[in-house]
Amino acid sequence: MFTKVLIPFDFSDDSYYIVKCLEKIPRIREILLVHVTRSLYLVNSEDRENPETDYARLRLEKVKETIEMPRSKIKIIVEEIAGGEISEAILRIADRECVSLIMMGRRGRGVIETLLLGSTAWDIIRYGKQDLLLVHPPETKDTHNPIQRYPCPDLLSRVMICTDFTEPPIENLLPDIYEVSSSVILFHAVTTGDSDEEVQKEVESAKGALHTIEQHRKDSDITSVIRTGDAADEILTFSMQEDISLIAMKSTGKQGIVQSFIGGTTAAVARNAKKPLLILKRQNS
Repeated sequence: MFTKVLIPFDFSDDSYYIVKCLEKIPRIREILLVHVTRSLYLVNSEDRENPETDYARLRLEKVKETIEMPRSKIKIIVEEIAGGEISEAILRIADRECVSLIMMGRRGRGVIETLLLGSTAWDIIRYGKQDLLLVHPPETKDTHNPIQRYPCPDLLSRVMICTDFTEPPIENLLPDIYEVSSSVILFHAVTTGDSDEEVQKEVESAKGALHTIEQHRKDSDITSVIRTGDAADEILTFSMQEDISLIAMKSTGKQGIVQSFIGGTTAAVARNAKKPLLILKRQNS
């Protein structure tokens, strides 16, 4: 699936939890632990030392020791910036290192409660070119049992693939998902129709399209589900009702692929999902 994974690490509870979930993703060859720190000076210089940079590197080395994935190479990157946004530095590193997946939590040190997403995560969702996996750690106030002690669920046990039948087909962007997932659900929400007859016509059309997809994957455990209503609401409701392990969506839908933009449905799901969410960005690869 994803051979090179980047985790933006800010030493928050969420980032420690995300590291535990790495082992739930098969076939990872390289892991990048990335921390971005701000320079003490207006202009970076090799002659000047920032103690925070060295300290972050030492802390990441300890995190690295906790990752029990002997077949995966682990690389530590500490980037010092004099200006700009942390998200910009993370995305520069992701491009430079040819990362296939960025994996992070929905919160960081700073939380925008109205979005339920940290500002860095939101910027990466909007502007990143790489596929993005948002894993939402459990909410707990138990100080004796912090978040990083909770086990990461099996992300691929019950995968929900949300399709709107636009090109490229989302099911083709995840060719390995059928091999590694115990169960795959193809989900489509019918959102158009001015009358019951028109809605039913759309439903029947969707049934035919989903049946065709199923026929191409006879060797896999696949089921199809169609709902009517607001797409984001239906996705969120179904994912909770059916205890979905992972929601997979494209970054944009029927409005087309627009650089530096995320579709309204995907944005709404990203803000409100209680389940892990995989946002597919590399649609032309």
